[in-house]
Amino acid sequence: MRKHIFEHCNVSGLIRNSLTGLMSLSISLAAAAQGNSDQQTTLYFNAHVFTAEYEAPYAEAVAIRGDRILAVGSQHEVEKIAGKAARKVDLHGKFLMPGMIDAHAHPIFGGMTLVMANYPDTNDSIPDLIKFIDTQIDGKKSFIDDTLMIHDIDLGFWSHSAELDAVLSHGRYAAIPIVLNGMDGHTGWANKAARDRAGITADFIRALPAEKQKFIGFDSGFVPNGFVVDSGKTIIDQSLPKPSPEMAYAAGLAGVQYMNSVGITGWLDAAAVGDASGAPLSKTDSGFLPVYRELAKRGMLTAHVAAYPVVSPDAGTAQIDTVLKLKKQYSDVPNLTIPGLKIFADGVVEYPSQTAAMVAPYVNTNKIVPPLFKQEAMNAMVAQADKRGLQVHVHAIGDAAAKGALDAFELARKANPDSKLKFVITHAQFVDKEDQQRFAEYNVIAALQLLWAVADPSTNEIVKPYIDPVAYQTMYPARSLLEKGTEIAGASDWPVSSALPFDAIYQSETRGGPQGVLFPDQRMPRLAMLYAYTRNAADVLNQLKTIGTLAPGKRADLVLVDRDVLTVSDDELKDTKILSTMFAGKQIYGDGL
Repeated sequence: MRKHIFEHCNVSGLIRNSLTGLMSLSISLAAAAQGNSDQQTTLYFNAHVFTAEYEAPYAEAVAIRGDRILAVGSQHEVEKIAGKAARKVDLHGKFLMPGMIDAHAHPIFGGMTLVMANYPDTNDSIPDLIKFIDTQIDGKKSFIDDTLMIHDIDLGFWSHSAELDAVLSHGRYAAIPIVLNGMDGHTGWANKAARDRAGITADFIRALPAEKQKFIGFDSGFVPNGFVVDSGKTIIDQSLPKPSPEMAYAAGLAGVQYMNSVGITGWLDAAAVGDASGAPLSKTDSGFLPVYRELAKRGMLTAHVAAYPVVSPDAGTAQIDTVLKLKKQYSDVPNLTIPGLKIFADGVVEYPSQTAAMVAPYVNTNKIVPPLFKQEAMNAMVAQADKRGLQVHVHAIGDAAAKGALDAFELARKANPDSKLKFVITHAQFVDKEDQQRFAEYNVIAALQLLWAVADPSTNEIVKPYIDPVAYQTMYPARSLLEKGTEIAGASDWPVSSALPFDAIYQSETRGGPQGVLFPDQRMPRLAMLYAYTRNAADVLNQLKTIGTLAPGKRADLVLVDRDVLTVSDDELKDTKILSTMFAGKQIYGDGL
Protein backbone atom coordinates (compact mmCIF):
# COMPACT_ATOMS: atom_id res chain seq x y z
CA MET A 1 0.00 0.00 0.00
CA ARG A 2 2.79 2.44 0.84
CA LYS A 3 4.45 1.75 -2.51
CA HIS A 4 1.15 2.72 -4.11
CA ILE A 5 1.27 6.02 -2.22
CA PHE A 6 4.75 6.76 -3.49
CA GLU A 7 3.76 6.00 -7.06
CA HIS A 8 0.94 8.52 -6.81
CA CYS A 9 3.12 11.19 -5.21
CA ASN A 10 5.29 11.81 -8.24
CA VAL A 11 6.37 15.34 -7.29
CA SER A 12 9.87 16.59 -8.11
CA GLY A 13 11.94 17.17 -5.00
CA LEU A 14 9.27 15.95 -2.57
CA ILE A 15 10.83 12.62 -1.68
CA ARG A 16 14.39 11.71 -2.33
CA ASN A 17 15.20 8.01 -2.63
CA SER A 18 12.05 7.12 -0.74
CA LEU A 19 11.73 3.54 -1.89
CA THR A 20 15.29 2.90 -0.82
CA GLY A 21 14.41 4.42 2.52
CA LEU A 22 11.41 2.12 2.80
CA MET A 23 13.66 -0.91 2.43
CA SER A 24 16.54 0.44 4.49
CA LEU A 25 15.16 1.32 7.90
CA SER A 26 18.38 2.42 9.54
CA ILE A 27 18.85 6.20 9.87
CA SER A 28 22.41 7.12 10.71
CA LEU A 29 22.50 4.71 13.59
CA ALA A 30 26.26 5.01 13.81
CA ALA A 31 25.79 8.71 14.53
CA ALA A 32 23.19 8.13 17.21
CA ALA A 33 23.36 10.64 20.03
CA GLN A 34 24.56 8.89 23.16
CA GLY A 35 23.31 11.50 25.61
CA ASN A 36 23.86 11.22 29.35
CA SER A 37 24.30 7.57 30.21
CA ASP A 38 22.76 8.22 33.65
CA GLN A 39 19.41 9.04 32.06
CA GLN A 40 16.72 6.44 31.45
CA THR A 41 16.63 5.05 27.93
CA THR A 42 13.26 4.05 26.50
CA LEU A 43 12.76 1.85 23.46
CA TYR A 44 9.51 2.10 21.49
CA PHE A 45 8.90 -0.83 19.18
CA ASN A 46 6.22 -2.71 17.23
CA ALA A 47 4.99 0.49 15.61
CA HIS A 48 4.48 2.00 12.19
CA VAL A 49 7.06 4.77 12.49
CA PHE A 50 7.07 7.78 10.15
CA THR A 51 10.34 9.65 10.55
CA ALA A 52 9.82 12.55 8.07
CA GLU A 53 13.43 11.96 6.99
CA TYR A 54 13.50 11.91 3.18
CA GLU A 55 16.21 9.26 2.89
CA ALA A 56 14.45 6.81 5.20
CA PRO A 57 10.90 7.87 5.99
CA TYR A 58 9.89 4.67 7.79
CA ALA A 59 11.30 2.72 10.72
CA GLU A 60 10.40 -0.02 13.17
CA ALA A 61 11.63 1.39 16.46
CA VAL A 62 12.73 4.57 18.21
CA ALA A 63 14.89 4.95 21.32
CA ILE A 64 15.07 8.10 23.40
CA ARG A 65 17.32 9.13 26.27
CA GLY A 66 16.39 12.18 28.30
CA ASP A 67 15.01 14.87 25.98
CA ARG A 68 16.76 13.54 22.86
CA ILE A 69 16.28 10.81 20.30
CA LEU A 70 19.00 8.20 20.67
CA ALA A 71 18.34 5.97 17.66
CA VAL A 72 15.82 5.31 14.90
CA GLY A 73 15.71 2.34 12.55
CA SER A 74 15.14 -1.40 12.57
CA GLN A 75 14.14 -2.90 15.89
CA HIS A 76 17.24 -5.10 16.01
CA GLU A 77 19.68 -2.22 15.50
CA VAL A 78 17.87 0.19 17.80
CA GLU A 79 17.75 -2.43 20.57
CA LYS A 80 21.52 -2.82 20.35
CA ILE A 81 22.07 0.92 20.80
CA ALA A 82 19.44 1.28 23.52
CA GLY A 83 21.05 -1.46 25.62
CA LYS A 84 19.66 -4.24 27.73
CA ALA A 85 18.67 -1.91 30.57
CA ALA A 86 16.33 0.18 28.38
CA ARG A 87 12.67 0.43 29.30
CA LYS A 88 10.75 -1.27 26.50
CA VAL A 89 7.32 -0.03 25.32
CA ASP A 90 5.29 -2.14 22.89
CA LEU A 91 3.14 0.21 20.77
CA HIS A 92 1.03 -2.66 19.40
CA GLY A 93 1.19 -1.60 15.77
CA LYS A 94 0.08 1.99 16.27
CA PHE A 95 1.47 4.95 14.29
CA LEU A 96 4.36 6.94 15.73
CA MET A 97 5.53 10.19 14.16
CA PRO A 98 7.32 13.45 14.98
CA GLY A 99 5.50 16.01 17.04
CA MET A 100 3.50 18.09 14.59
CA ILE A 101 4.21 21.78 14.03
CA ASP A 102 1.78 24.54 13.06
CA ALA A 103 3.48 27.03 10.74
CA HIS A 104 1.02 29.87 11.42
CA ALA A 105 -1.25 30.14 14.46
CA HIS A 106 -2.35 32.46 17.26
CA PRO A 107 -2.53 30.12 20.27
CA ILE A 108 -2.92 32.77 22.96
CA PHE A 109 -5.74 34.40 21.04
CA GLY A 110 -7.06 30.86 20.66
CA GLY A 111 -6.74 30.26 24.36
CA MET A 112 -8.78 33.40 24.97
CA THR A 113 -11.59 31.89 22.92
CA LEU A 114 -11.40 28.78 25.11
CA VAL A 115 -11.83 30.74 28.33
CA MET A 116 -14.51 33.04 26.88
CA ALA A 117 -17.71 32.48 24.91
CA ASN A 118 -17.77 31.25 21.32
CA TYR A 119 -20.81 31.32 19.06
CA PRO A 120 -20.53 28.21 16.92
CA ASP A 121 -23.74 28.48 14.89
CA THR A 122 -23.44 29.34 11.21
CA ASN A 123 -27.12 29.79 10.38
CA ASP A 124 -26.72 33.59 10.66
CA SER A 125 -29.94 33.86 12.65
CA ILE A 126 -30.01 37.17 14.46
CA PRO A 127 -32.69 36.04 16.97
CA ASP A 128 -30.56 33.00 17.88
CA LEU A 129 -27.49 35.18 18.34
CA ILE A 130 -29.44 37.60 20.55
CA LYS A 131 -30.59 34.71 22.74
CA PHE A 132 -26.99 33.58 23.11
CA ILE A 133 -25.89 37.09 24.07
CA ASP A 134 -28.71 37.34 26.62
CA THR A 135 -27.46 34.12 28.21
CA GLN A 136 -23.97 35.56 28.53
CA ILE A 137 -25.24 38.82 30.04
CA ASP A 138 -27.57 37.10 32.49
CA GLY A 139 -24.85 34.71 33.59
CA LYS A 140 -22.22 37.48 33.73
CA LYS A 141 -20.04 35.38 31.45
CA SER A 142 -17.51 36.31 28.79
CA PHE A 143 -16.86 39.80 30.13
CA ILE A 144 -13.57 41.64 30.32
CA ASP A 145 -14.30 44.34 32.84
CA ASP A 146 -17.53 45.97 31.55
CA THR A 147 -17.31 44.65 27.98
CA LEU A 148 -19.07 41.56 26.65
CA MET A 149 -16.95 39.76 24.08
CA ILE A 150 -18.14 36.89 21.89
CA HIS A 151 -15.79 35.02 19.56
CA ASP A 152 -16.04 32.89 16.42
CA ILE A 153 -18.91 34.77 14.79
CA ASP A 154 -19.81 33.53 11.29
CA LEU A 155 -18.88 36.05 8.60
CA GLY A 156 -22.36 35.94 7.12
CA PHE A 157 -23.60 38.12 9.99
CA TRP A 158 -21.68 41.11 8.67
CA SER A 159 -24.16 41.50 5.81
CA HIS A 160 -26.73 42.24 8.53
CA SER A 161 -24.68 44.70 10.58
CA ALA A 162 -27.38 47.39 10.55
CA GLU A 163 -29.93 44.86 11.78
CA LEU A 164 -27.61 43.84 14.61
CA ASP A 165 -27.18 47.49 15.51
CA ALA A 166 -30.91 48.07 15.59
CA VAL A 167 -31.17 45.55 18.44
CA LEU A 168 -27.83 45.50 20.28
CA SER A 169 -27.37 49.26 20.63
CA HIS A 170 -30.72 49.87 22.33
CA GLY A 171 -32.78 48.82 25.34
CA ARG A 172 -30.98 46.64 27.86
CA TYR A 173 -27.89 46.60 25.60
CA ALA A 174 -27.46 50.38 25.32
CA ALA A 175 -25.22 50.66 28.39
CA ILE A 176 -23.22 47.47 27.77
CA PRO A 177 -20.25 47.62 25.38
CA ILE A 178 -20.65 44.54 23.17
CA VAL A 179 -17.97 43.32 20.77
CA LEU A 180 -18.38 40.38 18.39
CA ASN A 181 -15.20 38.94 16.88
CA GLY A 182 -15.38 37.31 13.47
CA MET A 183 -14.11 33.80 12.94
CA ASP A 184 -11.51 35.12 10.44
CA GLY A 185 -9.61 37.19 13.02
CA HIS A 186 -9.82 40.27 10.80
CA THR A 187 -13.42 41.36 11.20
CA GLY A 188 -15.74 42.25 14.03
CA TRP A 189 -18.76 44.21 15.12
CA ALA A 190 -19.25 46.66 17.99
CA ASN A 191 -22.43 48.19 19.36
CA LYS A 192 -22.86 51.91 19.95
CA ALA A 193 -21.59 51.81 23.54
CA ALA A 194 -18.34 50.18 22.35
CA ARG A 195 -18.05 52.44 19.31
CA ASP A 196 -18.56 55.61 21.33
CA ARG A 197 -15.78 54.61 23.70
CA ALA A 198 -13.50 53.98 20.71
CA GLY A 199 -14.48 57.28 19.10
CA ILE A 200 -16.06 55.74 15.99
CA THR A 201 -18.83 58.23 15.19
CA ALA A 202 -20.28 59.73 12.03
CA ASP A 203 -18.01 62.76 12.39
CA PHE A 204 -14.97 60.54 12.83
CA ILE A 205 -15.77 58.52 9.70
CA ARG A 206 -16.58 61.61 7.65
CA ALA A 207 -13.15 63.06 8.47
CA LEU A 208 -11.25 59.93 7.46
CA PRO A 209 -9.54 59.76 4.06
CA ALA A 210 -11.43 57.56 1.62
CA GLU A 211 -8.85 54.78 1.77
CA LYS A 212 -9.40 54.50 5.55
CA GLN A 213 -13.20 54.63 5.43
CA LYS A 214 -13.35 51.19 3.80
CA PHE A 215 -12.36 49.57 7.10
CA ILE A 216 -15.57 50.71 8.86
CA GLY A 217 -19.20 50.04 7.95
CA PHE A 218 -21.53 53.03 7.71
CA ASP A 219 -24.64 54.29 5.91
CA SER A 220 -25.14 57.16 3.46
CA GLY A 221 -25.05 59.66 6.34
CA PHE A 222 -21.74 58.23 7.68
CA VAL A 223 -23.55 56.72 10.68
CA PRO A 224 -21.59 53.56 11.65
CA ASN A 225 -23.44 50.24 11.64
CA GLY A 226 -20.89 48.44 13.87
CA PHE A 227 -18.94 46.48 11.25
CA VAL A 228 -15.15 46.84 11.38
CA VAL A 229 -12.30 45.13 9.54
CA ASP A 230 -8.50 45.24 9.90
CA SER A 231 -7.51 48.80 10.94
CA GLY A 232 -11.12 49.55 11.87
CA LYS A 233 -11.11 46.53 14.17
CA THR A 234 -7.81 47.71 15.63
CA ILE A 235 -9.49 50.95 16.71
CA ILE A 236 -12.06 48.93 18.65
CA ASP A 237 -9.47 46.49 20.01
CA GLN A 238 -7.24 49.27 21.31
CA SER A 239 -10.16 50.76 23.24
CA LEU A 240 -11.02 47.51 25.01
CA PRO A 241 -10.20 46.82 28.65
CA LYS A 242 -7.05 44.73 29.01
CA PRO A 243 -7.33 41.17 30.32
CA SER A 244 -5.83 40.78 33.77
CA PRO A 245 -2.45 39.02 33.98
CA GLU A 246 -4.27 36.06 35.49
CA MET A 247 -6.69 35.88 32.57
CA ALA A 248 -3.88 36.27 30.03
CA TYR A 249 -1.96 33.43 31.68
CA ALA A 250 -5.09 31.24 31.77
CA ALA A 251 -5.61 31.89 28.05
CA GLY A 252 -1.97 31.06 27.31
CA LEU A 253 -2.12 27.85 29.30
CA ALA A 254 -5.39 26.82 27.66
CA GLY A 255 -3.89 27.48 24.23
CA VAL A 256 -0.75 25.43 24.91
CA GLN A 257 -2.70 22.52 26.35
CA TYR A 258 -5.15 22.51 23.46
CA MET A 259 -2.36 22.47 20.89
CA ASN A 260 -0.63 19.63 22.73
CA SER A 261 -3.90 17.68 22.78
CA VAL A 262 -4.09 17.71 18.99
CA GLY A 263 -0.50 16.50 18.60
CA ILE A 264 1.22 19.86 18.13
CA THR A 265 4.56 20.44 19.82
CA GLY A 266 5.62 23.62 18.07
CA TRP A 267 4.20 26.64 16.27
CA LEU A 268 4.82 30.03 14.79
CA ASP A 269 2.87 32.67 16.71
CA ALA A 270 2.08 34.99 13.83
CA ALA A 271 1.28 38.11 15.85
CA ALA A 272 2.97 37.68 19.21
CA VAL A 273 3.53 41.44 19.27
CA GLY A 274 1.75 44.09 17.17
CA ASP A 275 -1.25 43.96 14.87
CA ALA A 276 -2.55 44.61 11.37
CA SER A 277 -3.29 48.30 11.92
CA GLY A 278 -0.32 49.53 9.90
CA ALA A 279 1.11 51.30 12.94
CA PRO A 280 4.85 50.92 13.56
CA LEU A 281 5.95 48.20 15.95
CA SER A 282 5.87 49.72 19.42
CA LYS A 283 9.15 50.11 21.30
CA THR A 284 7.38 49.52 24.61
CA ASP A 285 4.76 46.84 23.89
CA SER A 286 5.85 43.23 24.46
CA GLY A 287 2.52 41.73 23.39
CA PHE A 288 2.16 38.12 24.45
CA LEU A 289 5.85 37.57 25.12
CA PRO A 290 5.43 38.06 28.91
CA VAL A 291 2.74 35.36 28.85
CA TYR A 292 5.13 32.94 27.16
CA ARG A 293 7.82 33.88 29.71
CA GLU A 294 5.47 33.12 32.58
CA LEU A 295 4.40 29.82 31.03
CA ALA A 296 8.05 28.82 30.68
CA LYS A 297 8.82 29.95 34.23
CA ARG A 298 6.11 27.63 35.55
CA GLY A 299 7.26 24.75 33.34
CA MET A 300 4.11 24.91 31.22
CA LEU A 301 5.49 26.00 27.84
CA THR A 302 5.44 22.51 26.37
CA ALA A 303 6.06 23.55 22.78
CA HIS A 304 8.68 25.20 20.60
CA VAL A 305 7.33 28.69 19.97
CA ALA A 306 8.67 30.99 17.28
CA ALA A 307 7.14 34.35 18.18
CA TYR A 308 6.87 36.90 15.37
CA PRO A 309 6.37 40.64 15.95
CA VAL A 310 4.32 42.46 13.30
CA VAL A 311 5.97 45.35 11.47
CA SER A 312 4.64 47.82 8.92
CA PRO A 313 7.01 48.34 5.96
CA ASP A 314 5.78 51.88 5.40
CA ALA A 315 6.78 52.79 8.98
CA GLY A 316 10.44 52.16 8.19
CA THR A 317 13.28 49.73 8.77
CA ALA A 318 14.02 51.09 12.25
CA GLN A 319 11.42 48.57 13.43
CA ILE A 320 14.01 45.86 12.77
CA ASP A 321 15.99 47.24 15.71
CA THR A 322 12.89 46.82 17.89
CA VAL A 323 12.53 43.19 16.80
CA LEU A 324 16.19 42.50 17.55
CA LYS A 325 15.83 44.16 20.95
CA LEU A 326 12.90 41.86 21.77
CA LYS A 327 14.90 38.89 20.51
CA LYS A 328 17.69 39.71 22.95
CA GLN A 329 15.33 40.56 25.82
CA TYR A 330 13.58 37.17 25.62
CA SER A 331 16.57 35.04 24.65
CA ASP A 332 16.66 33.44 28.10
CA VAL A 333 13.13 31.96 27.85
CA PRO A 334 13.27 28.18 27.28
CA ASN A 335 11.45 26.95 24.16
CA LEU A 336 10.83 30.51 22.92
CA THR A 337 12.61 32.09 19.97
CA ILE A 338 12.07 35.27 17.92
CA PRO A 339 13.56 34.26 14.57
CA GLY A 340 11.83 36.79 12.35
CA LEU A 341 9.13 39.35 11.71
CA LYS A 342 5.63 39.33 10.24
CA ILE A 343 4.21 41.61 7.56
CA PHE A 344 0.57 42.01 6.55
CA ALA A 345 0.48 42.45 2.78
CA ASP A 346 -3.32 42.75 2.73
CA GLY A 347 -6.51 41.84 4.56
CA VAL A 348 -9.26 39.34 3.68
CA VAL A 349 -11.22 38.71 0.49
CA GLU A 350 -14.70 37.83 1.75
CA TYR A 351 -17.66 40.13 1.17
CA PRO A 352 -18.28 42.66 2.68
CA SER A 353 -14.68 43.04 3.94
CA GLN A 354 -12.89 42.91 0.58
CA THR A 355 -9.55 44.20 1.89
CA ALA A 356 -7.45 41.57 0.11
CA ALA A 357 -5.19 43.00 -2.59
CA MET A 358 -6.31 41.53 -5.91
CA VAL A 359 -4.79 42.22 -9.33
CA ALA A 360 -8.24 42.62 -10.93
CA PRO A 361 -10.90 44.89 -9.41
CA TYR A 362 -13.69 43.52 -7.23
CA VAL A 363 -16.69 42.83 -9.44
CA ASN A 364 -19.28 44.53 -7.22
CA THR A 365 -17.38 47.81 -6.76
CA ASN A 366 -14.92 47.86 -9.67
CA LYS A 367 -12.30 48.94 -7.11
CA ILE A 368 -8.72 47.73 -6.90
CA VAL A 369 -7.41 47.33 -3.36
CA PRO A 370 -3.63 47.83 -3.23
CA PRO A 371 -1.30 45.97 -0.83
CA LEU A 372 -0.79 47.41 2.65
CA PHE A 373 2.64 48.75 1.76
CA LYS A 374 4.47 50.86 -0.75
CA GLN A 375 6.62 48.52 -2.82
CA GLU A 376 9.83 50.46 -2.17
CA ALA A 377 9.26 50.27 1.59
CA MET A 378 8.52 46.55 1.38
CA ASN A 379 11.67 45.94 -0.64
CA ALA A 380 13.78 47.78 1.94
CA MET A 381 12.19 46.01 4.91
CA VAL A 382 12.66 42.52 3.47
CA ALA A 383 16.23 43.09 2.30
CA GLN A 384 17.33 44.62 5.62
CA ALA A 385 15.61 41.95 7.73
CA ASP A 386 17.21 39.19 5.68
CA LYS A 387 20.64 40.87 5.89
CA ARG A 388 20.35 41.14 9.68
CA GLY A 389 19.39 37.49 10.17
CA LEU A 390 15.61 37.71 10.50
CA GLN A 391 13.20 35.56 8.56
CA VAL A 392 10.28 37.33 6.89
CA HIS A 393 6.76 35.89 7.16
CA VAL A 394 4.13 37.56 4.97
CA HIS A 395 0.34 37.35 5.21
CA ALA A 396 -0.89 37.43 1.59
CA ILE A 397 -4.45 36.53 0.65
CA GLY A 398 -4.81 38.23 -2.72
CA ASP A 399 -2.77 37.63 -5.86
CA ALA A 400 -1.51 41.22 -5.88
CA ALA A 401 -0.32 40.83 -2.28
CA ALA A 402 1.56 37.64 -3.15
CA LYS A 403 3.06 39.35 -6.20
CA GLY A 404 4.30 42.30 -4.12
CA ALA A 405 5.85 39.98 -1.56
CA LEU A 406 7.56 37.91 -4.24
CA ASP A 407 8.91 41.06 -5.89
CA ALA A 408 10.51 42.04 -2.57
CA PHE A 409 11.90 38.53 -2.08
CA GLU A 410 13.45 38.57 -5.55
CA LEU A 411 15.30 41.79 -4.81
CA ALA A 412 16.42 40.52 -1.39
CA ARG A 413 17.93 37.41 -2.97
CA LYS A 414 19.94 39.62 -5.29
CA ALA A 415 20.98 41.96 -2.47
CA ASN A 416 21.95 39.15 -0.07
CA PRO A 417 23.10 36.26 -2.27
CA ASP A 418 24.77 34.44 0.62
CA SER A 419 21.68 34.40 2.86
CA LYS A 420 20.47 30.94 3.85
CA LEU A 421 17.23 32.12 5.43
CA LYS A 422 13.96 31.07 3.87
CA PHE A 423 11.08 33.44 3.26
CA VAL A 424 7.48 32.47 3.99
CA ILE A 425 4.16 33.47 2.45
CA THR A 426 1.20 32.31 4.47
CA HIS A 427 -2.39 31.81 3.25
CA ALA A 428 -1.61 32.29 -0.49
CA GLN A 429 -5.33 32.04 -1.17
CA PHE A 430 -4.85 33.38 -4.69
CA VAL A 431 -1.57 33.27 -6.63
CA ASP A 432 -1.23 34.30 -10.27
CA LYS A 433 -0.16 31.36 -12.39
CA GLU A 434 2.82 33.40 -13.59
CA ASP A 435 3.94 33.84 -9.95
CA GLN A 436 3.64 30.25 -8.78
CA GLN A 437 7.08 29.21 -10.02
CA ARG A 438 8.66 32.12 -8.12
CA PHE A 439 8.10 30.43 -4.74
CA ALA A 440 10.65 27.72 -5.50
CA GLU A 441 12.88 30.11 -7.44
CA TYR A 442 13.34 32.44 -4.44
CA ASN A 443 13.23 29.68 -1.78
CA VAL A 444 9.87 30.76 -0.37
CA ILE A 445 7.89 28.34 1.80
CA ALA A 446 4.10 28.38 1.39
CA ALA A 447 2.46 27.98 4.83
CA LEU A 448 -1.04 26.94 3.83
CA GLN A 449 -4.32 26.61 5.73
CA LEU A 450 -5.86 23.92 3.53
CA LEU A 451 -8.74 23.27 5.88
CA TRP A 452 -10.17 26.33 4.10
CA ALA A 453 -10.08 24.67 0.66
CA VAL A 454 -13.72 23.63 0.82
CA ALA A 455 -16.65 24.02 -1.57
CA ASP A 456 -19.18 25.77 0.65
CA PRO A 457 -20.63 29.27 1.23
CA SER A 458 -17.26 30.55 2.48
CA THR A 459 -15.83 30.12 -1.03
CA ASN A 460 -18.82 30.03 -3.36
CA GLU A 461 -21.13 32.66 -1.89
CA ILE A 462 -19.05 35.38 -0.23
CA VAL A 463 -16.03 35.16 -2.54
CA LYS A 464 -16.81 33.74 -6.00
CA PRO A 465 -19.48 36.28 -7.10
CA TYR A 466 -17.30 39.25 -6.14
CA ILE A 467 -13.89 38.58 -7.70
CA ASP A 468 -12.48 38.15 -11.17
CA PRO A 469 -13.34 34.66 -12.52
CA VAL A 470 -9.76 34.08 -13.68
CA ALA A 471 -8.43 34.85 -10.20
CA TYR A 472 -11.04 32.56 -8.63
CA GLN A 473 -9.58 29.64 -10.59
CA THR A 474 -6.34 30.02 -8.62
CA MET A 475 -7.95 29.63 -5.19
CA TYR A 476 -5.71 27.67 -2.79
CA PRO A 477 -3.34 26.44 -5.57
CA ALA A 478 -1.58 23.94 -3.31
CA ARG A 479 -0.88 21.18 -5.83
CA SER A 480 0.28 23.64 -8.47
CA LEU A 481 2.77 25.14 -6.01
CA LEU A 482 3.94 21.69 -4.92
CA GLU A 483 4.50 20.47 -8.48
CA LYS A 484 6.56 23.57 -9.19
CA GLY A 485 8.93 22.62 -6.38
CA THR A 486 7.53 24.78 -3.57
CA GLU A 487 8.11 23.65 -0.01
CA ILE A 488 4.64 23.38 1.56
CA ALA A 489 4.14 23.78 5.32
CA GLY A 490 0.97 22.97 7.24
CA ALA A 491 -0.76 25.70 9.21
CA SER A 492 -4.13 26.40 10.81
CA ASP A 493 -4.33 30.11 11.73
CA TRP A 494 -6.13 28.88 14.88
CA PRO A 495 -8.44 30.23 16.26
CA VAL A 496 -9.56 31.41 12.82
CA SER A 497 -10.19 27.71 12.16
CA SER A 498 -9.59 24.39 13.88
CA ALA A 499 -6.00 23.45 14.66
CA LEU A 500 -6.64 19.72 14.07
CA PRO A 501 -3.89 18.62 11.65
CA PHE A 502 -5.61 15.51 10.38
CA ASP A 503 -8.77 17.44 9.56
CA ALA A 504 -6.65 19.77 7.44
CA ILE A 505 -4.80 16.87 5.81
CA TYR A 506 -8.13 15.20 4.99
CA GLN A 507 -9.46 18.43 3.49
CA SER A 508 -6.30 19.05 1.48
CA GLU A 509 -6.63 15.58 -0.01
CA THR A 510 -10.36 15.74 -0.82
CA ARG A 511 -11.22 19.48 -1.18
CA GLY A 512 -14.85 18.47 -0.86
CA GLY A 513 -17.76 20.23 0.78
CA PRO A 514 -21.54 20.56 0.77
CA GLN A 515 -21.38 22.33 -2.60
CA GLY A 516 -19.10 19.90 -4.42
CA VAL A 517 -15.31 19.84 -4.81
CA LEU A 518 -13.15 22.96 -4.93
CA PHE A 519 -10.83 22.42 -7.90
CA PRO A 520 -10.05 18.70 -7.66
CA ASP A 521 -6.81 19.17 -9.62
CA GLN A 522 -5.42 20.94 -6.53
CA ARG A 523 -5.80 17.94 -4.21
CA MET A 524 -2.68 17.24 -2.20
CA PRO A 525 -0.92 13.88 -1.70
CA ARG A 526 -1.29 12.72 1.87
CA LEU A 527 2.40 12.02 2.27
CA ALA A 528 3.21 15.58 1.19
CA MET A 529 0.97 16.87 3.96
CA LEU A 530 2.67 14.71 6.59
CA TYR A 531 5.94 16.34 5.57
CA ALA A 532 4.15 19.70 5.62
CA TYR A 533 3.19 19.34 9.30
CA THR A 534 6.59 18.01 10.40
CA ARG A 535 9.90 18.81 8.70
CA ASN A 536 8.63 21.65 6.50
CA ALA A 537 6.86 23.45 9.34
CA ALA A 538 10.05 23.08 11.41
CA ASP A 539 11.81 24.80 8.51
CA VAL A 540 9.38 27.71 8.84
CA LEU A 541 10.42 28.03 12.52
CA ASN A 542 14.09 27.84 11.42
CA GLN A 543 14.51 24.83 13.72
CA LEU A 544 14.77 21.88 11.35
CA LYS A 545 18.20 21.02 12.77
CA THR A 546 16.64 20.15 16.14
CA ILE A 547 12.94 19.32 15.57
CA GLY A 548 10.54 18.20 12.83
CA THR A 549 11.87 14.70 12.13
CA LEU A 550 12.80 11.60 14.06
CA ALA A 551 16.58 11.39 13.86
CA PRO A 552 19.39 10.78 16.37
CA GLY A 553 20.25 13.88 18.38
CA LYS A 554 16.98 15.70 17.72
CA ARG A 555 14.50 16.62 20.44
CA ALA A 556 12.31 13.76 21.57
CA ASP A 557 8.99 15.21 20.40
CA LEU A 558 6.68 12.34 19.46
CA VAL A 559 3.03 11.78 18.66
CA LEU A 560 1.25 8.45 18.87
CA VAL A 561 -1.97 8.09 16.84
CA ASP A 562 -4.50 5.30 16.70
CA ARG A 563 -4.16 4.27 13.04
CA ASP A 564 -1.67 4.10 10.19
CA VAL A 565 -2.55 7.42 8.61
CA LEU A 566 -0.70 6.55 5.40
CA THR A 567 -2.90 3.58 4.53
CA VAL A 568 -6.41 4.29 5.87
CA SER A 569 -9.22 5.65 3.72
CA ASP A 570 -10.10 9.34 3.57
CA ASP A 571 -13.01 8.93 5.97
CA GLU A 572 -10.88 6.97 8.43
CA LEU A 573 -8.15 9.58 8.21
CA LYS A 574 -10.52 12.33 9.30
CA ASP A 575 -11.38 10.37 12.45
CA THR A 576 -7.74 9.93 13.50
CA LYS A 577 -7.28 10.29 17.25
CA ILE A 578 -4.21 11.50 19.07
CA LEU A 579 -3.38 8.96 21.76
CA SER A 580 -0.31 10.61 23.23
CA THR A 581 1.93 13.63 22.77
CA MET A 582 5.52 13.78 24.02
CA PHE A 583 7.58 16.95 24.29
CA ALA A 584 11.32 16.82 25.04
CA GLY A 585 11.04 13.25 26.29
CA LYS A 586 8.06 13.87 28.58
CA GLN A 587 4.50 12.79 27.93
CA ILE A 588 2.35 15.91 28.03
CA TYR A 589 -0.95 14.53 26.74
CA GLY A 590 -2.72 11.17 26.79
CA ASP A 591 -1.02 7.86 27.48
CA GLY A 592 0.93 5.17 25.69
CA LEU A 593 4.35 6.84 25.66
